[in-house]
Amino acid sequence: MLPKPLAELALKLQYFPGVGVRSSQKLALDLLELEKTKYDELLTALSSVREQVKFCAECGFFTDAEAPKGLCTICQNPRRNPRQICLVEKPTDVLTVEKSEVFNGRYHVLENLIAPLENVFAEHTTLSRLVTRMEELLAQPQISSLELILFFKAGFSADATTAYLQEMLREQNLESRVTLTRLAQGLPMYYNPDTLDQATMVRALEDRRPV
Repeated sequence: MLPKPLAELALKLQYFPGVGVRSSQKLALDLLELEKTKYDELLTALSSVREQVKFCAECGFFTDAEAPKGLCTICQNPRRNPRQICLVEKPTDVLTVEKSEVFNGRYHVLENLIAPLENVFAEHTTLSRLVTRMEELLAQPQISSLELILFFKAGFSADATTAYLQEMLREQNLESRVTLTRLAQGLPMYYNPDTLDQATMVRALEDRRPV
């Protein structure tokens, strides 16, 4: 019953996770009722995000298009510990860990977790870039060892990715210099990184254990 342009907008709004038919129609109607100045501001903001927000050339987190060397603020910060790298699936997972305010290391966004049943393999991740990054770090005389902290949503994909990492470290002869740890107490068995509170994250980071 909606006019075609409005119905099409509502359909496109369903691209967003968790937005169903009813909520997309409500959002479309809300947009239609916005004052013109606010509507124009929204269009400008949407355009700016696409043009000005990029992914860090080193870790894969969000960064400004004009950032020096394409690095995010975390990778640019000399006070962050380069010996600790937290592996996450998505850039938004970095925000969850940062919310704890206790982790002072750096990050590496894998983009995907390995899931053979879904035809997602190592080449669909940034694991090869991680190997290069580790080699460059370990080549520095002041860095003798690294810790990779795994922060994955529990499940088969997390297990498959962890197993691949362990095998990769063996093949690269890095077992003695790179330690794999995962977050521990305080996390429910099937936690979702997007919904963890600060206190839970602090406890999980402090009590992490070897894989």
